[in-house]
Amino acid sequence: MVLAVESATELAGVALADDDGVLATVAVARGRHHAETITPAVDFACRRAGVALADVDAVVVDVGPGLFTGLRVGVGTAKALASALRRPLVGVGSLEVLAQAVAGSGLAEGSSLVAVVDARRGEVFAAAFRVVDGAPVPTGDEARHTPEGLVGELAGRGSPVVVVGDGARRYAPVLGAVPGVTVAGSRFDHPDPCVLAAVGVGRAAAGGGADPAGVLPRYLRDADVRINWERRSRRAGSA
Repeated sequence: MVLAVESATELAGVALADDDGVLATVAVARGRHHAETITPAVDFACRRAGVALADVDAVVVDVGPGLFTGLRVGVGTAKALASALRRPLVGVGSLEVLAQAVAGSGLAEGSSLVAVVDARRGEVFAAAFRVVDGAPVPTGDEARHTPEGLVGELAGRGSPVVVVGDGARRYAPVLGAVPGVTVAGSRFDHPDPCVLAAVGVGRAAAGGGADPAGVLPRYLRDADVRINWERRSRRAGSA
């Protein structure tokens, strides 16, 4: 049994799952109240499923990329739980979770897809996958793009591709204008805690868990507060 913690985007939630499927899930998709949502959601999901935290065999967490504050809250909470329970922690990327949801929805074998998370400030995080045996296999590295830069990447593929995630939806007018590109529907906007949990069950069973101290969020860029501080410092130095 695994406890999954999802907080990479505006959706904050948890899910409990085992080999037979999802036992309970709680998700809040608006407001970015990650700190106020995650811990009560863990308690509620356990009560609904009729299990105790001590019954959990591993903790699974979305390590990003995504919103800085959300990742900090989610990964920090998951590490604290795994450490307290003395259980392994499984880290899964947000882009993989998005890709897995689409691949598992009936996308044809061999289909190409690109998962896109809104990074704010006119940027997105993205990674490309191909569907093999119903699962997404990475065909490139995670990277940060401007929407226009991602358009260039998509146009250069020369084959049909599905783009998925809140970044794809936000920039749908730009990305969807590329020939051969299809923007997935709104139900795929955010990484799903249930999909994260399902991936985590397989990884945990295969021994894919790690010491909680070694699991870190993948931000792909500095926090906004550091960026703003550096900008102010440069302006002050040039004055």
